[in-house]
Amino acid sequence: MAARLDLRERAGQLALVAIAVLLGIGAGVDPRIGLAAAIGLAFVVLVMADLTIGLCLFAVVAFLDVLPHLGGSVLSFTKVVGFLLAISWIAKVSSSADSRNDFLAAHPVFTYVLALFIGWAALSLTWAEDSGAASTPLLRYALNLILFLIVYTAVRTPRHLAWTLGAYVLGSAVAAGYGVLNPPQDVAYYDVTRVSGTIGDPNELAGVLVGGTILAAALSATLKRAPLLRLAVAGASVLCAAGIFLSLSRGGLVALGFSMVAAILVAGRRWRLQALALAVATAAGAFVYFGFYATHDASSRVTSFGRGTGRADIWTVGWRMVQAHPVNGVGVGNYQTASIHYLLEPGSILRDEFIVDTPKVAHNTYLQVLAELGIVGAALFVAIIGFSLLCILRAARIFERLGDSDMELMSRALLVALCGVLAADFFISEEFSKQLWLLLGLGPALLGIARTTES
Repeated sequence: MAARLDLRERAGQLALVAIAVLLGIGAGVDPRIGLAAAIGLAFVVLVMADLTIGLCLFAVVAFLDVLPHLGGSVLSFTKVVGFLLAISWIAKVSSSADSRNDFLAAHPVFTYVLALFIGWAALSLTWAEDSGAASTPLLRYALNLILFLIVYTAVRTPRHLAWTLGAYVLGSAVAAGYGVLNPPQDVAYYDVTRVSGTIGDPNELAGVLVGGTILAAALSATLKRAPLLRLAVAGASVLCAAGIFLSLSRGGLVALGFSMVAAILVAGRRWRLQALALAVATAAGAFVYFGFYATHDASSRVTSFGRGTGRADIWTVGWRMVQAHPVNGVGVGNYQTASIHYLLEPGSILRDEFIVDTPKVAHNTYLQVLAELGIVGAALFVAIIGFSLLCILRAARIFERLGDSDMELMSRALLVALCGVLAADFFISEEFSKQLWLLLGLGPALLGIARTTES
């Protein structure tokens, strides 16, 4: 027996030595590879030990698109992290007898909605013009649906919820802070400096920062016993709002304004005054920045709503796709491939280079889904969104009835944050956004926490 234990110890030691050697070789070839491998190894240990911690780490990493890609865009660090998270989830679900982890048992009807959505997207391969272009988007849909289920399993208590929302806020703050401290130098494309942070695109950055602004403000209100942490989280809210301003994203600013109005409407009697104060402070910040500090070009870009960006032309072509294929769409991932066929029709198109030379996505999440998957796919997509929003609203009412003010506030804040992100997605194609699906997955998870607390 002693010899067997000694053999196991030696095998473990040899494994550690081998890993250290491999990390050293990788770092010698490229320091970034060594760094990514070390971070990945630490993540493997943490995520296998606790699925919730793994989800929190994934939530932060999801904001770091500037991390090096291994083998090009095919194998990003975020995808590796997501793959490891999925393995950990499968292991937890298969080994756990706790019925609370079973999404199918808790929401049997909605499980079929998820299955129908991915099934319809897969079926669209049969009529898609370019089935090769459809394979990656289909896989991304499948991975996001898995993330939806992972969130339900990982977030089972109020503490888990706080950790996950805190991770979202941390990721948002890092993304915004990176953009503020490292503004882009090349402004040839936009003709004005626009902060893109760690996301890489100013419009996408603004979209996810809307959620970060709201969630950070709500989290700071619940941290009464931790004044330093409360101050840091409040600062993160300000930083996220500043990131939206510096991105010069009109869609992001519209979404931020929409979320402030939504906050006032859904805050309830207990929190309406605070929501109003947040809205006034945000509006004042925007007025001061764009009125006194922003350059003339930056202010003009925000206040000018002409057709020069080409978004209106892309939407026109997208709507022509919908009219031509209203039920089934052009096939998942085929918006850019099919768009050129709908250019030469009656109607003014000012920026045809976005259709012919460099085909663009729809720059509207809902139009993209509708054009690619038709009414059937779009209805299922909207049903997923509606289900999550309804779960959050039900959870808020349960916590209000129980007198749990902190959880009620977090529920209402999550509802507002998700509404803000969904509003921003009207101006960008983010149907595969990890941040969006993370927030959507928190809806049924939050309702599960509320029902457990109530019972």
